[in-house]
Amino acid sequence: MSDERVDRDEAEDQPKESPWAAIKPWQGKAAGLDKLLLFIIIGVPLIYLGLMPLRPWMLVHAPVVQEFINGAKTSIVAAAAYARIGEIPLWLVIVAGFIGMAKLDWAFWLAGRRWGDGVLRLFAQNERQLKRINQLKKIPNWALFLMTVISRCPGIPGTLVYIVAGWTRMRLSLFLIADLIGCLLFTLIWTVLGYQLGEAAVDILEIVDKYAWWLTIALIVGIFVLSFYREYRKQKKAEAAEEAAED
Repeated sequence: MSDERVDRDEAEDQPKESPWAAIKPWQGKAAGLDKLLLFIIIGVPLIYLGLMPLRPWMLVHAPVVQEFINGAKTSIVAAAAYARIGEIPLWLVIVAGFIGMAKLDWAFWLAGRRWGDGVLRLFAQNERQLKRINQLKKIPNWALFLMTVISRCPGIPGTLVYIVAGWTRMRLSLFLIADLIGCLLFTLIWTVLGYQLGEAAVDILEIVDKYAWWLTIALIVGIFVLSFYREYRKQKKAEAAEEAAED
């Protein structure tokens, strides 16, 4: 009985591990730069998610602002369509889209460079993702350069490419050249598409504006339903695991 009490007292005396310890990618105490990078990598996407219900309205009334915020291809196409009918300067569409795409890519490169293998704690949630990242790490520099250029293509995990570029010690100058070329290239692609659509795209945007309120409500409801569904699945899996353990 006394031994159990001693063990319990020793366990209580030990410092409790912070819940951040399981996911923090750095070693030891976080520096200011570590906190800034973590905010950019996790906090900024959460802000984007919070702004999602406003996207239908911004797509119609402030596409250039949305370009600056997240560089989304839909906002570039919409802004270019308005440029075709003379409502927005074409140069502003290109500049806003380029800056919106490129403004935070350096942070992912720096995170890979600074945190090394520790960055896996943030991005590798399972063995499949871990294997995918390790495969990216093994590719030659010239291939990584090309992947950085085309990282805005649908289906390519751009953020992982940027992190691996830093992780494998790719020079910052080389990374920035590849990244800026890619951002400019895809900004021009989406701009040309929107400019060619012109009036037709504007007509579609007017329909979006007409139903923007309902689209906003649908997005909000969709986010809550998806979150609830994910939590429900996690709970069911946990209950199934407990039942299997009891058996």
